[in-house]
Amino acid sequence: MRNGLSLGDLFDMQEALDHHIRRKQNIPMDMDLVPYLVDALDVEIAELQNEVRYFKFWSADRNMRREAALMEYVDGLHFFLSLGLAFEIPREFEPLPHHYDDIRKQFRALKRHVYIMDGPMGPTLWYIAFDLFLGLGELLGFSWSEITRAYSEKNKVNHERQKVGY
Repeated sequence: MRNGLSLGDLFDMQEALDHHIRRKQNIPMDMDLVPYLVDALDVEIAELQNEVRYFKFWSADRNMRREAALMEYVDGLHFFLSLGLAFEIPREFEPLPHHYDDIRKQFRALKRHVYIMDGPMGPTLWYIAFDLFLGLGELLGFSWSEITRAYSEKNKVNHERQKVGY
C-alpha cells in the first residue's frame, strides 16, 4: 500500500480497539467472535450498498453518497481487520485488490465469500474477500490514503464510544 498507513498499522490500531472493547464489555478473551464479526461485516457491506445506491432502479437519484459510503466502507474495514486478527493473518502482506467491471458483481462476490467465512476455510476466504473488498474500494474511487485517514478518524470515535458506554 502506498500513501497512508500500512496494513500493519491498521491491524495494530484494530487490535488495540478490540482489546478495549473486550475489557469494557467483559468479553472473555477466549470467546470466538468470528460468527458475530461475519454477521457485522455482512451488515456493514449492506449499509455500504445502500449508500452506493447502484441497485435502486426505482429511484431518480442513483448517485453514490460518497462521504457516507466511505464511512460505511471503513466500518467494514474495522470488521475485516478484527476477523484478520481472529484468523491470525500476518499483519504485513501485499494484498491483491481484485475487481470486476460491474459493481453489482463485485458486491455479490464479496458477500458470497464473507457469508461463509465462519466455516473451516475462514482464513483462506478472508484473503479472497479482503482482496475483493479492496477492489471494491478502488471501484468506488477511494484512495488508500483517504481510506486510512477515515479509518483512523473512525477508530478514535469507536474508542470514545466505548468510554461513554456505547
